Amino acid sequence: MKIGLITIQNSCNYGAVLQTFAAQESFRKYGHVEIINYQNTHTDKTTKKLRFGTTPRDVLRFGKDFLRLLPKIRSLKKFNLFFNNHYKLSGAPTQDLSSIKDKYDYYVCGSDQIWNPQIISEAGTIDSNYFLGFTQSKNKISYASSKGSYNYTPDEGKVVCSLLKDFKNVSVRESDTAKYLNVELQRPVEHVLDPTLLLSKPEWLDCLKIKKSQPHKKYILVYVLRKNKILSQTVQAVAKKLNLDIIVIDQDPFTTMRCNKHINDAGPVEFIELFSNASFVITNSFHGCAFSVNFNVPFIITPPPTGLNRIMSLLEEVGAENRAIKTKDEAVSLANTPINFEPINIKLQAIRLKSQQYIENSLTSATHSSNQ
Repeated sequence: MKIGLITIQNSCNYGAVLQTFAAQESFRKYGHVEIINYQNTHTDKTTKKLRFGTTPRDVLRFGKDFLRLLPKIRSLKKFNLFFNNHYKLSGAPTQDLSSIKDKYDYYVCGSDQIWNPQIISEAGTIDSNYFLGFTQSKNKISYASSKGSYNYTPDEGKVVCSLLKDFKNVSVRESDTAKYLNVELQRPVEHVLDPTLLLSKPEWLDCLKIKKSQPHKKYILVYVLRKNKILSQTVQAVAKKLNLDIIVIDQDPFTTMRCNKHINDAGPVEFIELFSNASFVITNSFHGCAFSVNFNVPFIITPPPTGLNRIMSLLEEVGAENRAIKTKDEAVSLANTPINFEPINIKLQAIRLKSQQYIENSLTSATHSSNQ
């Protein structure tokens, strides 16, 4: 069985890369999986040493890249090494996917925000390739695809429904997106786990050949999309309360936060190592939340700049929504309260089994094509 997977695979974004790998590994149990090497010139920009452009945002990106040039070069080498060692790609990067329209028995789109126009397109438009629009296969499957917190206009909604009408099975990553598409498509749409949660902590460490180690000094890992006053206050207060070092991981040239260590050149494997060895995590990132839950690391979610629905969807599913705070005082109170991960793990495992069953049912119930 040949399975083609399209997602945001070529990016120096930890969440995007790790969910790609986890999806590949999860589907690999059922056949030969290839990640479709779609060349998206917008999302690919993060893999460039210096990002050029004419918009004000491009100028800011160039400035950030220039100030962080040496760490970025080191980081890019680690990401490229990860791609070479862990990705099974369909071939050379290409924007024209017509040559593979009949190559696979099953076509899968997902996960990540492939259905969010603001993420996948400079112009903010829907990309039909992420809806498998390049193939007429009868075996199209969506797994944990996401539009993030983006709301489609009525016209965009019609386009999306048209692209999804011939899918065998549709699943998404957020509960609110599942409800929306249930109504719009007038068919069942499953709410499933992000691929990173399909692999348990032991599986992650084994797949990436990471040995569990004891850090020299216990630490809080800070991984956030954007820093703000509440975050800085929370980190300092919790670190003082728990007597922990502070390690900040991001891709910024420098950090304004007081910390013991700022890591801005980590690769995907180091990212997993840092989460697996942390004593506490403070994050406002969806994947920061996902790995904290999955690895059973006590954590706090500070207000994110966007995408709270993605985080709360997961936290509500596992019964940990109280870990999302709005004030520093809430954070200190939570830091003093040990997390009982047992009920969280029971719920996570139940959803994991349901998500894995969705994959199995999708592949075994789809109409098998003659492409061998």
